[in-house]
Amino acid sequence: MTKREILKILDHILDPDLRDRSIVEMGFVREEDIEVNQEVIQVFYTVGGPLCPYSAAVGIIIHHTLSEKFKIKIKVRMKKEHYQHEIVNQILGDESHFNEWFEKIKSQNLLKTCLRA
Repeated sequence: MTKREILKILDHILDPDLRDRSIVEMGFVREEDIEVNQEVIQVFYTVGGPLCPYSAAVGIIIHHTLSEKFKIKIKVRMKKEHYQHEIVNQILGDESHFNEWFEKIKSQNLLKTCLRA
């Protein structure tokens, strides 16, 4: 797996606010934001606004999408430059919070809405 392959997969995730452009097209994840080795894929991302209501959801959808494609450890974190990075990274790093948010995303059909074929 290469960074370009991962970007191609992430290009299927739509921005939750706009839903007509991907997180890659929006520049939320770039090639330099991806680290890959045999044991882990790590992705750093951002979102469009400083108080985006979907900040954690984007990270959770990235994690879910990559976990479906690759059977190695996936680590997703919000970039430190973003206003909400601390709280979002707490959610992404805590399994119980992550699972709780993932269930909310699924129940609100956000997962299905934000993934294009």
